[in-house]
Amino acid sequence: MRIYKEKDIEIPQDLNLTELLHQSAGNIPVPESHLIAKDNLTNRSLTIGELRSRAGRIANGLHKSLSPSQGERWALVLPNCVEYIECFHAILWTGGVCCPINHTLKPSEISHALVVSQPKYIIAYGEALQRAIQGIRLARDVLAEKSVDWPEPKLMTVIQKVRGIKHVPDDFLDDEKLPIPHYDNTAGHLASIHLSSGTTGQPKGVRLTHYNFVANCYQLYAHDPQQFHSNSRTVAFTPFVHIAMTTMPLFMGPWVGMMHHAMPSFNLKAFGSLVSSVRPTSFQGVPSIALAFANTDFTTRFDFSAAEIINCGLPMKQELYDRLTKRAPWKIVQLYGMTEASPYVAYQKLGEKHELGTVGHLLPNISAMLKVVNTMEDAPEGGPGELWLKGPNVCSGYTDEEANKKAFPIEGWYNTGDVCTISKSGILSVVGRTKELIKYKGFQVAPAELEAHLNSHPHVMEAGVGAIWDENQLTELPTAYVVLVPSLETKVAVLKALKDVQANIDGLVSGYKKLRGGVWAVTSLPKNSTGKFIREDLGRHKTGLSSLDVEDEKPRL
Repeated sequence: MRIYKEKDIEIPQDLNLTELLHQSAGNIPVPESHLIAKDNLTNRSLTIGELRSRAGRIANGLHKSLSPSQGERWALVLPNCVEYIECFHAILWTGGVCCPINHTLKPSEISHALVVSQPKYIIAYGEALQRAIQGIRLARDVLAEKSVDWPEPKLMTVIQKVRGIKHVPDDFLDDEKLPIPHYDNTAGHLASIHLSSGTTGQPKGVRLTHYNFVANCYQLYAHDPQQFHSNSRTVAFTPFVHIAMTTMPLFMGPWVGMMHHAMPSFNLKAFGSLVSSVRPTSFQGVPSIALAFANTDFTTRFDFSAAEIINCGLPMKQELYDRLTKRAPWKIVQLYGMTEASPYVAYQKLGEKHELGTVGHLLPNISAMLKVVNTMEDAPEGGPGELWLKGPNVCSGYTDEEANKKAFPIEGWYNTGDVCTISKSGILSVVGRTKELIKYKGFQVAPAELEAHLNSHPHVMEAGVGAIWDENQLTELPTAYVVLVPSLETKVAVLKALKDVQANIDGLVSGYKKLRGGVWAVTSLPKNSTGKFIREDLGRHKTGLSSLDVEDEKPRL
Protein backbone atom coordinates (compact mmCIF):
# COMPACT_ATOMS: atom_id res chain seq x y z
CA MET A 1 0.00 0.00 0.00
CA ARG A 2 1.32 3.44 -0.93
CA ILE A 3 0.70 5.83 1.98
CA TYR A 4 0.96 9.64 1.94
CA LYS A 5 1.62 11.42 5.23
CA GLU A 6 2.96 14.64 6.74
CA LYS A 7 4.46 15.03 10.22
CA ASP A 8 3.23 13.47 13.47
CA ILE A 9 2.53 15.39 16.66
CA GLU A 10 1.68 14.23 20.16
CA ILE A 11 -2.08 14.23 20.86
CA PRO A 12 -3.22 13.33 24.40
CA GLN A 13 -5.72 10.49 24.48
CA ASP A 14 -6.83 11.22 28.05
CA LEU A 15 -7.92 14.83 27.42
CA ASN A 16 -11.68 15.25 27.01
CA LEU A 17 -13.54 18.24 25.60
CA THR A 18 -14.56 19.63 29.01
CA GLU A 19 -10.92 19.56 30.06
CA LEU A 20 -9.95 21.18 26.75
CA LEU A 21 -12.45 23.97 27.53
CA HIS A 22 -10.42 24.75 30.64
CA GLN A 23 -7.10 24.92 28.79
CA SER A 24 -5.57 27.29 26.24
CA ALA A 25 -3.68 26.43 23.07
CA GLY A 26 0.09 26.66 23.23
CA ASN A 27 -0.10 27.36 26.96
CA ILE A 28 -0.96 30.97 26.08
CA PRO A 29 -3.62 31.90 28.67
CA VAL A 30 -6.84 33.47 27.40
CA PRO A 31 -8.23 35.91 30.03
CA GLU A 32 -11.52 34.84 31.63
CA SER A 33 -13.03 38.12 30.39
CA HIS A 34 -12.15 37.40 26.75
CA LEU A 35 -15.20 37.41 24.45
CA ILE A 36 -15.64 34.19 22.44
CA ALA A 37 -19.27 34.35 21.23
CA LYS A 38 -22.14 36.71 20.48
CA ASP A 39 -25.40 36.32 18.58
CA ASN A 40 -28.11 38.46 17.04
CA LEU A 41 -30.96 36.11 18.00
CA THR A 42 -30.92 36.84 21.74
CA ASN A 43 -28.27 39.60 21.58
CA ARG A 44 -26.24 37.78 24.20
CA SER A 45 -22.48 37.68 24.50
CA LEU A 46 -20.29 35.07 26.17
CA THR A 47 -16.77 35.23 27.59
CA ILE A 48 -14.60 32.17 28.05
CA GLY A 49 -15.01 32.53 31.82
CA GLU A 50 -18.81 32.68 31.52
CA LEU A 51 -18.89 29.61 29.29
CA ARG A 52 -16.80 27.62 31.76
CA SER A 53 -19.03 28.69 34.63
CA ARG A 54 -22.47 28.49 33.02
CA ALA A 55 -21.91 25.20 31.18
CA GLY A 56 -20.72 23.61 34.44
CA ARG A 57 -23.70 24.99 36.40
CA ILE A 58 -26.22 23.86 33.75
CA ALA A 59 -24.53 20.44 33.71
CA ASN A 60 -24.94 20.17 37.48
CA GLY A 61 -28.60 21.14 37.22
CA LEU A 62 -29.20 18.52 34.54
CA HIS A 63 -27.34 15.96 36.64
CA LYS A 64 -29.39 16.69 39.77
CA SER A 65 -32.78 16.88 38.00
CA LEU A 66 -32.46 14.07 35.46
CA SER A 67 -29.64 11.81 36.69
CA PRO A 68 -28.51 11.04 33.12
CA SER A 69 -26.26 8.03 32.63
CA GLN A 70 -22.85 8.20 30.95
CA GLY A 71 -23.26 8.10 27.17
CA GLU A 72 -26.89 9.26 27.22
CA ARG A 73 -27.94 10.85 23.94
CA TRP A 74 -29.27 14.42 23.77
CA ALA A 75 -30.74 15.96 20.61
CA LEU A 76 -30.15 19.70 20.15
CA VAL A 77 -32.71 21.35 17.86
CA LEU A 78 -31.52 24.97 17.95
CA PRO A 79 -30.49 27.82 15.65
CA ASN A 80 -27.08 29.47 15.93
CA CYS A 81 -26.93 31.24 19.30
CA VAL A 82 -24.93 31.52 22.50
CA GLU A 83 -27.32 29.06 24.18
CA TYR A 84 -26.34 26.40 21.65
CA ILE A 85 -22.71 26.61 22.76
CA GLU A 86 -23.65 26.50 26.46
CA CYS A 87 -26.00 23.52 26.03
CA PHE A 88 -23.55 21.51 23.94
CA HIS A 89 -20.79 21.90 26.54
CA ALA A 90 -23.17 21.21 29.43
CA ILE A 91 -24.23 17.92 27.82
CA LEU A 92 -20.61 16.87 27.25
CA TRP A 93 -19.85 17.83 30.86
CA THR A 94 -22.48 15.33 32.10
CA GLY A 95 -20.87 12.60 29.98
CA GLY A 96 -23.63 12.86 27.39
CA VAL A 97 -23.59 12.61 23.60
CA CYS A 98 -24.88 15.54 21.51
CA CYS A 99 -27.04 14.83 18.45
CA PRO A 100 -27.41 18.13 16.51
CA ILE A 101 -30.56 18.48 14.38
CA ASN A 102 -31.30 21.46 12.13
CA HIS A 103 -34.20 23.39 13.69
CA THR A 104 -35.61 24.36 10.26
CA LEU A 105 -36.23 20.78 9.14
CA LYS A 106 -39.71 19.47 8.40
CA PRO A 107 -41.21 16.88 10.80
CA SER A 108 -40.41 14.00 8.42
CA GLU A 109 -36.77 15.12 8.24
CA ILE A 110 -36.54 15.55 12.00
CA SER A 111 -38.03 12.07 12.25
CA HIS A 112 -35.18 10.58 10.22
CA ALA A 113 -32.61 12.31 12.43
CA LEU A 114 -34.33 10.92 15.51
CA VAL A 115 -34.47 7.41 14.06
CA VAL A 116 -30.72 7.62 13.51
CA SER A 117 -29.82 9.07 16.93
CA GLN A 118 -32.63 7.79 19.22
CA PRO A 119 -31.97 10.38 21.96
CA LYS A 120 -33.29 10.14 25.51
CA TYR A 121 -33.54 13.92 25.83
CA ILE A 122 -34.37 16.70 23.37
CA ILE A 123 -33.56 20.38 23.91
CA ALA A 124 -35.56 22.32 21.32
CA TYR A 125 -35.96 25.93 20.23
CA GLY A 126 -39.48 27.03 21.21
CA GLU A 127 -40.46 27.78 17.60
CA ALA A 128 -39.39 24.31 16.51
CA LEU A 129 -41.07 22.44 19.36
CA GLN A 130 -44.24 21.38 17.54
CA ARG A 131 -42.26 20.08 14.55
CA ALA A 132 -40.01 18.20 16.95
CA ILE A 133 -43.06 16.63 18.62
CA GLN A 134 -44.44 15.56 15.23
CA GLY A 135 -40.99 14.20 14.36
CA ILE A 136 -40.96 12.13 17.56
CA ARG A 137 -44.31 10.54 16.68
CA LEU A 138 -43.18 9.69 13.15
CA ALA A 139 -39.85 8.32 14.40
CA ARG A 140 -41.53 6.09 16.99
CA ASP A 141 -43.76 4.64 14.26
CA VAL A 142 -40.76 3.95 12.01
CA LEU A 143 -38.79 2.31 14.81
CA ALA A 144 -41.81 0.29 15.95
CA GLU A 145 -42.07 -1.20 12.45
CA LYS A 146 -38.44 -2.32 12.91
CA SER A 147 -39.28 -3.77 16.34
CA VAL A 148 -37.10 -1.14 18.01
CA ASP A 149 -38.37 0.06 21.37
CA TRP A 150 -37.47 3.75 21.68
CA PRO A 151 -39.02 5.31 24.79
CA GLU A 152 -40.47 8.75 24.15
CA PRO A 153 -37.72 11.29 24.89
CA LYS A 154 -37.99 14.00 27.54
CA LEU A 155 -38.48 17.45 26.01
CA MET A 156 -36.95 20.72 27.18
CA THR A 157 -37.13 24.16 25.62
CA VAL A 158 -34.55 26.88 25.15
CA ILE A 159 -34.88 30.63 24.38
CA GLN A 160 -38.68 30.50 24.12
CA LYS A 161 -40.60 28.99 27.04
CA VAL A 162 -43.59 26.67 26.63
CA ARG A 163 -46.00 26.07 29.48
CA GLY A 164 -45.56 22.69 31.17
CA ILE A 165 -42.09 22.01 29.74
CA LYS A 166 -38.86 22.63 31.63
CA HIS A 167 -36.66 25.37 30.24
CA VAL A 168 -32.88 25.52 29.75
CA PRO A 169 -31.09 27.18 31.44
CA ASP A 170 -33.61 28.73 33.87
CA ASP A 171 -34.81 25.44 35.39
CA PHE A 172 -31.34 23.87 35.55
CA LEU A 173 -28.85 26.63 36.41
CA ASP A 174 -27.31 25.38 39.65
CA ASP A 175 -25.24 27.47 42.07
CA GLU A 176 -22.28 25.11 41.73
CA LYS A 177 -20.51 23.54 38.75
CA LEU A 178 -20.52 19.80 38.18
CA PRO A 179 -17.03 18.35 38.78
CA ILE A 180 -15.00 18.15 35.56
CA PRO A 181 -14.97 14.54 34.27
CA HIS A 182 -11.84 12.64 33.30
CA TYR A 183 -11.49 9.59 31.06
CA ASP A 184 -8.30 7.62 30.65
CA ASN A 185 -9.14 6.85 27.02
CA THR A 186 -11.29 9.45 25.25
CA ALA A 187 -11.35 7.38 22.05
CA GLY A 188 -13.92 5.24 23.86
CA HIS A 189 -16.21 8.16 24.78
CA LEU A 190 -18.66 9.47 22.19
CA ALA A 191 -19.06 13.25 22.01
CA SER A 192 -21.58 13.55 19.19
CA ILE A 193 -23.59 11.81 16.53
CA HIS A 194 -23.60 14.12 13.52
CA LEU A 195 -25.64 13.47 10.39
CA SER A 196 -23.76 12.98 7.14
CA SER A 197 -24.71 11.63 3.75
CA GLY A 198 -21.32 9.92 3.57
CA THR A 199 -20.63 8.69 0.06
CA THR A 200 -24.13 7.42 -0.71
CA GLY A 201 -27.73 7.27 0.48
CA GLN A 202 -29.74 8.87 3.26
CA PRO A 203 -27.99 10.85 6.02
CA LYS A 204 -26.26 8.54 8.47
CA GLY A 205 -25.17 9.03 12.06
CA VAL A 206 -21.41 9.63 12.35
CA ARG A 207 -19.99 8.55 15.72
CA LEU A 208 -17.45 11.18 16.80
CA THR A 209 -15.49 10.87 20.03
CA HIS A 210 -13.86 13.36 22.38
CA TYR A 211 -10.54 12.13 21.00
CA ASN A 212 -11.62 12.88 17.40
CA PHE A 213 -12.46 16.51 18.20
CA VAL A 214 -9.48 17.13 20.50
CA ALA A 215 -7.20 15.64 17.84
CA ASN A 216 -8.56 17.96 15.13
CA CYS A 217 -8.00 21.01 17.35
CA TYR A 218 -4.41 19.92 18.04
CA GLN A 219 -3.85 19.15 14.34
CA LEU A 220 -5.10 22.55 13.17
CA TYR A 221 -3.10 24.50 15.73
CA ALA A 222 0.12 22.59 15.08
CA HIS A 223 -0.41 22.93 11.32
CA ASP A 224 -0.73 26.73 11.26
CA PRO A 225 -1.10 28.67 14.55
CA GLN A 226 -1.07 31.95 12.59
CA GLN A 227 -4.67 31.32 11.50
CA PHE A 228 -6.06 30.41 14.91
CA HIS A 229 -5.57 33.03 17.61
CA SER A 230 -7.35 35.29 20.11
CA ASN A 231 -7.62 38.24 17.72
CA SER A 232 -9.63 36.22 15.17
CA ARG A 233 -13.27 37.28 14.65
CA THR A 234 -15.89 35.57 12.46
CA VAL A 235 -19.53 36.23 11.59
CA ALA A 236 -20.80 32.65 11.64
CA PHE A 237 -23.83 32.00 9.46
CA THR A 238 -23.25 28.34 8.62
CA PRO A 239 -25.55 26.35 10.95
CA PHE A 240 -23.85 25.13 14.11
CA VAL A 241 -25.38 21.69 13.45
CA HIS A 242 -22.94 21.45 10.53
CA ILE A 243 -19.68 19.78 11.54
CA ALA A 244 -17.44 22.69 10.48
CA MET A 245 -19.40 24.91 12.83
CA THR A 246 -19.06 22.41 15.66
CA THR A 247 -15.29 22.20 15.82
CA MET A 248 -14.59 25.90 15.27
CA PRO A 249 -16.99 27.85 17.56
CA LEU A 250 -17.44 25.13 20.20
CA PHE A 251 -13.95 23.69 20.68
CA MET A 252 -11.23 25.41 18.66
CA GLY A 253 -12.64 28.87 19.35
CA PRO A 254 -12.65 28.73 23.16
CA TRP A 255 -9.30 26.90 23.18
CA VAL A 256 -7.46 29.60 21.20
CA GLY A 257 -9.75 32.56 21.96
CA MET A 258 -11.40 33.04 18.55
CA MET A 259 -14.69 35.00 18.61
CA HIS A 260 -17.75 33.85 16.65
CA HIS A 261 -20.73 36.14 16.14
CA ALA A 262 -23.58 33.74 15.40
CA MET A 263 -26.30 34.47 12.85
CA PRO A 264 -29.41 32.29 13.39
CA SER A 265 -30.17 32.42 9.66
CA PHE A 266 -28.42 33.98 6.70
CA ASN A 267 -29.51 37.28 5.24
CA LEU A 268 -27.08 39.12 2.97
CA LYS A 269 -28.04 42.62 4.13
CA ALA A 270 -27.94 41.66 7.82
CA PHE A 271 -24.60 39.95 7.22
CA GLY A 272 -23.21 43.14 5.70
CA SER A 273 -24.29 45.19 8.70
CA LEU A 274 -22.62 42.72 11.06
CA VAL A 275 -19.43 42.86 9.01
CA SER A 276 -19.35 46.61 9.54
CA SER A 277 -19.96 46.35 13.30
CA VAL A 278 -18.04 43.17 14.20
CA ARG A 279 -15.22 43.84 11.70
CA PRO A 280 -14.41 40.14 11.23
CA THR A 281 -10.92 39.03 10.33
CA SER A 282 -11.96 35.60 9.03
CA PHE A 283 -14.76 34.79 6.56
CA GLN A 284 -16.64 31.63 5.64
CA GLY A 285 -16.30 31.44 1.88
CA VAL A 286 -18.99 28.88 1.11
CA PRO A 287 -19.45 28.80 -2.69
CA SER A 288 -22.55 30.98 -2.93
CA ILE A 289 -21.07 33.66 -0.66
CA ALA A 290 -17.64 33.66 -2.29
CA LEU A 291 -19.29 34.14 -5.68
CA ALA A 292 -21.47 36.96 -4.34
CA PHE A 293 -18.36 38.67 -3.01
CA ALA A 294 -16.52 38.25 -6.31
CA ASN A 295 -19.33 39.15 -8.68
CA THR A 296 -21.07 42.07 -6.94
CA ASP A 297 -20.18 45.37 -5.24
CA PHE A 298 -21.13 43.94 -1.82
CA THR A 299 -17.71 44.37 -0.25
CA THR A 300 -17.66 48.07 -1.16
CA ARG A 301 -20.95 48.76 0.63
CA PHE A 302 -19.79 47.46 4.01
CA ASP A 303 -16.59 47.65 6.05
CA PHE A 304 -14.35 44.75 5.06
CA SER A 305 -11.15 46.56 6.04
CA ALA A 306 -10.28 44.12 8.87
CA ALA A 307 -10.52 41.05 6.61
CA GLU A 308 -7.47 38.78 6.74
CA ILE A 309 -8.69 35.36 5.59
CA ILE A 310 -11.50 33.93 3.51
CA ASN A 311 -11.75 30.16 3.80
CA CYS A 312 -12.91 28.54 0.55
CA GLY A 313 -13.66 25.07 -0.66
CA LEU A 314 -14.58 26.38 -4.11
CA PRO A 315 -12.59 25.31 -7.18
CA MET A 316 -11.33 28.48 -8.86
CA LYS A 317 -9.75 29.59 -12.07
CA GLN A 318 -7.52 32.65 -12.27
CA GLU A 319 -10.26 35.10 -13.34
CA LEU A 320 -12.46 34.33 -10.32
CA TYR A 321 -9.48 34.28 -7.97
CA ASP A 322 -8.40 37.70 -9.18
CA ARG A 323 -11.87 39.19 -8.76
CA LEU A 324 -12.22 37.81 -5.24
CA THR A 325 -8.80 38.93 -4.05
CA LYS A 326 -9.52 42.49 -5.21
CA ARG A 327 -12.71 42.74 -3.14
CA ALA A 328 -11.09 42.86 0.33
CA PRO A 329 -7.63 42.69 1.95
CA TRP A 330 -8.01 38.98 2.62
CA LYS A 331 -5.91 36.02 1.62
CA ILE A 332 -7.75 33.04 0.16
CA VAL A 333 -7.23 29.86 2.17
CA GLN A 334 -8.36 26.59 0.61
CA LEU A 335 -9.40 23.74 2.89
CA TYR A 336 -10.85 20.25 2.71
CA GLY A 337 -12.79 18.19 5.21
CA MET A 338 -15.86 16.11 5.99
CA THR A 339 -18.07 15.13 8.91
CA GLU A 340 -16.29 11.79 9.26
CA ALA A 341 -12.97 13.59 9.93
CA SER A 342 -14.25 15.97 12.64
CA PRO A 343 -13.98 17.66 10.04
CA TYR A 344 -10.66 19.01 8.72
CA VAL A 345 -8.24 16.93 6.64
CA ALA A 346 -6.12 19.42 4.67
CA TYR A 347 -5.63 23.15 5.14
CA GLN A 348 -3.68 25.76 3.22
CA LYS A 349 -1.25 27.59 5.51
CA LEU A 350 -1.54 31.35 5.67
CA GLY A 351 1.86 32.01 4.11
CA GLU A 352 1.66 29.30 1.46
CA LYS A 353 1.02 29.91 -2.21
CA HIS A 354 -0.24 27.02 -4.29
CA GLU A 355 -1.54 26.55 -7.79
CA LEU A 356 -5.24 27.29 -8.08
CA GLY A 357 -7.45 24.29 -7.52
CA THR A 358 -5.21 22.81 -4.84
CA VAL A 359 -5.98 22.67 -1.13
CA GLY A 360 -2.81 22.30 0.90
CA HIS A 361 -0.95 19.75 2.97
CA LEU A 362 -2.61 17.03 5.01
CA LEU A 363 -2.89 17.87 8.70
CA PRO A 364 -0.46 16.15 11.08
CA ASN A 365 -1.08 12.49 11.99
CA ILE A 366 -3.32 11.85 8.95
CA SER A 367 -2.42 9.00 6.60
CA ALA A 368 -3.88 8.90 3.09
CA MET A 369 -4.08 6.40 0.25
CA LEU A 370 -5.20 6.90 -3.34
CA LYS A 371 -7.03 3.92 -4.82
CA VAL A 372 -8.30 3.08 -8.27
CA VAL A 373 -12.03 3.83 -8.05
CA ASN A 374 -14.10 0.89 -6.74
CA THR A 375 -11.01 -1.26 -6.11
CA MET A 376 -8.38 -1.79 -3.41
CA GLU A 377 -5.61 -1.28 -5.94
CA ASP A 378 -3.23 1.68 -5.50
CA ALA A 379 -3.74 4.47 -8.03
CA PRO A 380 -0.64 5.66 -9.93
CA GLU A 381 1.68 7.66 -7.68
CA GLY A 382 0.12 11.05 -7.03
CA GLY A 383 -3.27 9.93 -8.39
CA PRO A 384 -5.87 10.69 -9.39
CA GLY A 385 -7.48 8.14 -7.16
CA GLU A 386 -10.17 7.65 -4.57
CA LEU A 387 -8.98 9.12 -1.27
CA TRP A 388 -8.87 6.84 1.77
CA LEU A 389 -8.01 8.30 5.18
CA LYS A 390 -6.80 7.17 8.57
CA GLY A 391 -6.07 9.35 11.59
CA PRO A 392 -7.00 10.28 15.17
CA ASN A 393 -9.67 12.70 13.92
CA VAL A 394 -11.37 10.11 11.68
CA CYS A 395 -14.52 8.60 13.16
CA SER A 396 -14.73 4.96 14.18
CA GLY A 397 -17.82 4.52 12.03
CA TYR A 398 -21.53 5.14 11.56
CA THR A 399 -24.46 4.07 13.69
CA ASP A 400 -25.48 1.99 10.64
CA GLU A 401 -23.33 -1.15 10.45
CA GLU A 402 -24.26 -1.78 6.81
CA ALA A 403 -22.91 1.67 5.90
CA ASN A 404 -19.68 0.86 7.76
CA LYS A 405 -18.96 -2.06 5.47
CA LYS A 406 -18.93 0.24 2.44
CA ALA A 407 -17.20 3.22 4.06
CA PHE A 408 -14.48 1.24 5.87
CA PRO A 409 -13.44 -1.49 3.43
CA ILE A 410 -10.20 -2.00 5.40
CA GLU A 411 -10.29 -1.67 9.17
CA GLY A 412 -9.34 1.84 10.26
CA TRP A 413 -9.39 3.28 6.72
CA TYR A 414 -12.26 5.52 5.61
CA ASN A 415 -13.11 5.71 1.91
CA THR A 416 -14.11 9.35 1.34
CA GLY A 417 -15.59 8.84 -2.12
CA ASP A 418 -13.60 11.87 -3.29
CA VAL A 419 -11.24 11.59 -6.25
CA CYS A 420 -7.99 13.40 -5.42
CA THR A 421 -4.38 13.90 -6.40
CA ILE A 422 -1.40 14.40 -4.07
CA SER A 423 1.65 16.10 -5.52
CA LYS A 424 5.26 15.12 -4.81
CA SER A 425 5.42 18.01 -2.35
CA GLY A 426 2.32 16.70 -0.56
CA ILE A 427 -0.30 19.13 -1.86
CA LEU A 428 -3.82 17.68 -2.01
CA SER A 429 -6.24 18.52 -4.82
CA VAL A 430 -9.85 17.35 -5.08
CA VAL A 431 -10.79 16.68 -8.69
CA GLY A 432 -14.16 14.97 -8.34
CA ARG A 433 -16.40 12.65 -6.40
CA THR A 434 -17.08 9.06 -7.32
CA LYS A 435 -20.82 9.35 -6.94
CA GLU A 436 -20.81 12.64 -8.86
CA LEU A 437 -18.46 11.70 -11.68
CA ILE A 438 -20.13 11.90 -15.08
CA LYS A 439 -19.38 9.02 -17.41
CA TYR A 440 -19.38 10.08 -21.03
CA LYS A 441 -18.82 7.08 -23.31
CA GLY A 442 -16.50 5.48 -20.76
CA PHE A 443 -14.62 8.68 -19.93
CA GLN A 444 -14.95 10.12 -16.41
CA VAL A 445 -15.76 13.84 -16.18
CA ALA A 446 -15.35 15.68 -12.85
CA PRO A 447 -18.09 18.33 -12.39
CA ALA A 448 -15.80 20.42 -10.16
CA GLU A 449 -13.43 21.10 -13.06
CA LEU A 450 -16.20 22.36 -15.34
CA GLU A 451 -17.74 24.40 -12.52
CA ALA A 452 -14.42 26.17 -11.98
CA HIS A 453 -14.41 27.26 -15.63
CA LEU A 454 -18.07 28.27 -15.57
CA ASN A 455 -17.75 30.34 -12.40
CA SER A 456 -14.96 32.32 -14.03
CA HIS A 457 -17.09 33.35 -17.02
CA PRO A 458 -18.22 37.02 -16.93
CA HIS A 459 -21.84 36.10 -17.77
CA VAL A 460 -22.12 33.64 -14.86
CA MET A 461 -22.97 34.43 -11.24
CA GLU A 462 -23.01 30.80 -10.09
CA ALA A 463 -22.92 27.40 -11.78
CA GLY A 464 -23.47 23.73 -11.17
CA VAL A 465 -22.76 20.74 -13.41
CA GLY A 466 -24.63 17.46 -13.56
CA ALA A 467 -25.50 14.77 -16.08
CA ILE A 468 -28.47 13.98 -18.31
CA TRP A 469 -28.96 10.64 -19.97
CA ASP A 470 -28.94 10.49 -23.77
CA GLU A 471 -30.95 7.46 -24.81
CA ASN A 472 -29.73 7.68 -28.41
CA GLN A 473 -26.07 7.45 -27.43
CA LEU A 474 -26.62 5.44 -24.22
CA THR A 475 -24.37 7.74 -22.27
CA GLU A 476 -24.44 10.57 -19.77
CA LEU A 477 -23.89 14.08 -21.10
CA PRO A 478 -22.15 16.81 -19.03
CA THR A 479 -24.74 19.55 -18.51
CA ALA A 480 -24.39 23.00 -16.95
CA TYR A 481 -26.94 24.98 -14.96
CA VAL A 482 -26.07 28.66 -14.53
CA VAL A 483 -27.38 31.73 -12.75
CA LEU A 484 -26.63 34.54 -15.20
CA VAL A 485 -25.72 38.12 -14.30
CA PRO A 486 -28.87 40.26 -13.85
CA SER A 487 -27.94 42.66 -16.67
CA LEU A 488 -29.06 40.00 -19.19
CA GLU A 489 -32.75 40.89 -19.16
CA THR A 490 -34.17 39.87 -22.55
CA LYS A 491 -34.69 36.41 -23.92
CA VAL A 492 -32.42 37.17 -26.86
CA ALA A 493 -29.63 38.34 -24.54
CA VAL A 494 -30.00 35.27 -22.32
CA LEU A 495 -29.90 32.83 -25.24
CA LYS A 496 -26.86 34.55 -26.73
CA ALA A 497 -25.10 34.48 -23.36
CA LEU A 498 -25.84 30.76 -22.91
CA LYS A 499 -24.36 29.97 -26.31
CA ASP A 500 -21.32 32.14 -25.56
CA VAL A 501 -20.78 30.34 -22.26
CA GLN A 502 -20.99 26.90 -23.87
CA ALA A 503 -18.64 27.85 -26.72
CA ASN A 504 -16.13 29.30 -24.27
CA ILE A 505 -16.10 26.31 -21.89
CA ASP A 506 -16.06 23.75 -24.71
CA GLY A 507 -13.01 25.52 -26.07
CA LEU A 508 -11.17 25.13 -22.76
CA VAL A 509 -11.62 21.39 -22.17
CA SER A 510 -10.93 18.07 -23.85
CA GLY A 511 -13.53 16.68 -26.24
CA TYR A 512 -15.14 14.25 -23.79
CA LYS A 513 -15.64 17.03 -21.21
CA LYS A 514 -17.65 19.31 -23.49
CA LEU A 515 -21.09 20.42 -22.29
CA ARG A 516 -23.04 18.23 -24.71
CA GLY A 517 -26.14 18.47 -22.51
CA GLY A 518 -26.11 22.23 -22.99
CA VAL A 519 -26.00 25.21 -20.68
CA TRP A 520 -29.34 25.90 -18.98
CA ALA A 521 -30.39 29.16 -17.35
CA VAL A 522 -31.72 28.79 -13.80
CA THR A 523 -32.99 31.36 -11.34
CA SER A 524 -31.11 29.68 -8.48
CA LEU A 525 -29.27 26.49 -7.65
CA PRO A 526 -30.95 24.08 -5.23
CA LYS A 527 -29.00 24.15 -1.95
CA ASN A 528 -28.97 22.60 1.47
CA SER A 529 -28.77 24.52 4.75
CA THR A 530 -24.97 24.85 4.55
CA GLY A 531 -25.02 26.56 1.16
CA LYS A 532 -23.90 23.58 -0.89
CA PHE A 533 -26.00 22.91 -3.96
CA ILE A 534 -27.78 19.59 -4.32
CA ARG A 535 -26.42 18.16 -7.54
CA GLU A 536 -29.13 15.57 -8.04
CA ASP A 537 -31.79 18.31 -8.01
CA LEU A 538 -30.17 20.50 -10.66
CA GLY A 539 -32.25 19.22 -13.55
CA ARG A 540 -35.52 20.20 -11.84
CA HIS A 541 -34.58 23.88 -11.60
CA LYS A 542 -34.30 24.91 -15.27
CA THR A 543 -36.18 27.92 -16.62
CA GLY A 544 -36.41 26.25 -20.03
CA LEU A 545 -33.87 28.48 -21.84
CA SER A 546 -30.90 26.54 -23.11
CA SER A 547 -27.82 27.03 -25.27
CA LEU A 548 -29.10 24.14 -27.40
CA ASP A 549 -31.93 26.22 -28.83
CA VAL A 550 -31.80 29.81 -30.09
CA GLU A 551 -35.46 30.19 -31.06
CA ASP A 552 -37.80 28.30 -28.77
CA GLU A 553 -37.59 27.18 -25.17
CA LYS A 554 -36.62 23.56 -24.77
CA PRO A 555 -39.13 21.34 -23.01
CA ARG A 556 -38.16 20.49 -19.44
CA LEU A 557 -36.13 17.32 -19.22
